[in-house]
Amino acid sequence: DNLGLQTSVAGARRAVRAFELTLQHIHGHTEHQKFHRWAPARMPSVQAILSEKISWPLVCAVCTDAAVDGFLIGLAFTASRSSGLCMSIATSLEMGFLGLSFSASVQNMTRSVPKHVSLVVMPPVLLTLVGVGGHAIGKLLQANPALFIGFISFAIVALLFLVTQELLAEARKLAGDSKRVNVMFFVGLLVGIFLEKFLHTLLG
Repeated sequence: DNLGLQTSVAGARRAVRAFELTLQHIHGHTEHQKFHRWAPARMPSVQAILSEKISWPLVCAVCTDAAVDGFLIGLAFTASRSSGLCMSIATSLEMGFLGLSFSASVQNMTRSVPKHVSLVVMPPVLLTLVGVGGHAIGKLLQANPALFIGFISFAIVALLFLVTQELLAEARKLAGDSKRVNVMFFVGLLVGIFLEKFLHTLLG
């Protein structure tokens, strides 16, 4: 009797597990994969049939992120060269990971190389153009300190919103309760402070 009970329990567990895997398989075909900045999507297999449909909300979100970063870099250069360089270095690291994830997501949408390249190039080009425009606007607004501070405040608040509402939440979701992730957050903060001090001393 005990052997029969154990066999039935094991069989029930296998059946539940098979049912769970089936649901996950169906869900994977019916739901779109969520975009993760720090977890690029896997490369599609050669046999996979792609929809060739571009997720324009994703493209707009990434381009908006790049534009805000570029605008803040341009304003930071207007206020201080050291602050501008510090922001440029930090943004290059952040946008590098974002670019990898974005490129992987586009690769799962289309096999067209021209379309892939044109979409992936958009965020860095937009970041550069908006950065130049932000620097020019900062130069024009230096005669009006209140308005200049208002523009910088907007860019900083947008960046802080991105960090607190997306990056930290996503890092927590992917890493769980890893102490390493928590420690690296403070290490990165200290590195940013020391980098800004070093550049300020170096550039005067």
